[in-house]
Amino acid sequence: MEIIVGKNTGFCSGVRKAISGTQEVLEHNKKIFCLGEIIHNPSVVASLKRRGMVFVDDISEVPEGATFIIRSHGLPSDIINSAVKRRLHIHDFTCPKVKKIHRLAIELTEKGYAIIIIGNTSHPEVKAILSLTRGNARVVEKTEDLDSFPPEHQYAVVVQTTFNPLSFSDIVREVVLRAKNTVVYNTLCEETVKRQRKALTLAEEVDFIVVVGGKNSSNTKTLCSIVENKVPVIHVEGADELEKKMFNGVQKVGIISGASTPEEEVQKVRSTILGLFGYTS
Repeated sequence: MEIIVGKNTGFCSGVRKAISGTQEVLEHNKKIFCLGEIIHNPSVVASLKRRGMVFVDDISEVPEGATFIIRSHGLPSDIINSAVKRRLHIHDFTCPKVKKIHRLAIELTEKGYAIIIIGNTSHPEVKAILSLTRGNARVVEKTEDLDSFPPEHQYAVVVQTTFNPLSFSDIVREVVLRAKNTVVYNTLCEETVKRQRKALTLAEEVDFIVVVGGKNSSNTKTLCSIVENKVPVIHVEGADELEKKMFNGVQKVGIISGASTPEEEVQKVRSTILGLFGYTS
C-alpha cells in the first residue's frame, strides 16, 4: 500500500488566521461567544468548546458586554449591528478574501448594479454578502436560476470564494449570453482553486482518494465532486471513520483535505490507513 498526501492540505490562510486569533482571545477570556460554527470542522469546534467557546444560534443568546467572535465566513450586517448595540467586545476574524467581496458588494451597490451572487443560498458567506446589497442582489446556484432574470438590467457578478469553479464558469457563460451589459468579478479564493488543481493532479497518480474535512464544509464537498469524476473517493471527517474494507483492491491511496481541516487530522488519517494494513508511519 502506497500513500501520497496531496500538496496544500491543512488550514488555508484565512482559517489559520481565524483559529489562531480565537485561541489568543481565549487566553484572556474564560468564555467567548460565536454565532454559528467559526469554521466547518467538528474536531476544531469541539476543541474550542472545551476551552470555553460557546456557539449560539441567535445573537440574543449572547449576554450583553460579552466577548464575541465573528467567524471566518463573516456575518450579515444586521447581526453585526445587533452585536454593537448589545455592547459586545467584537473580534472580527472574517477571512480577508471574503472581506474583499464585502467591500466590492457595497461599491457595486452604490454604483447601481443589479448584483448576481453565484454561490450556495444557505452558505453563511453568501448570506453575509447578500446583506450588504440593500436588497439589490439575487443568489444563483445553477443556470436554471437565471430564467426569471430581466436581460435589460446592468449586472455585476461575484462568486462565493469556495464555489465549484466549473459551475461558476457555466453560470457566468449563461449570464453573459442572456444579459450583454454584465461585468464579472472572479472572487473565487485562489488558495482553494490551487488546492483543487493539486487534487486533480493527484487523482491521476492514485487509484483511490480520501478527502478529509467537515461534512458541512462547502470547499471540502467541492473537492469531492471535482475528483470523483477521476477516481473513487470517500469523504471522512476523521480517521475513526476508516475501515480496512474501504481499501479492497487499492494499491495507491491519495489523501487531500478541505481548507478547514487541521494538518494533524490529515496525518492521523495517513497513520490509520497504514495501521489497517500492519504498517507503521
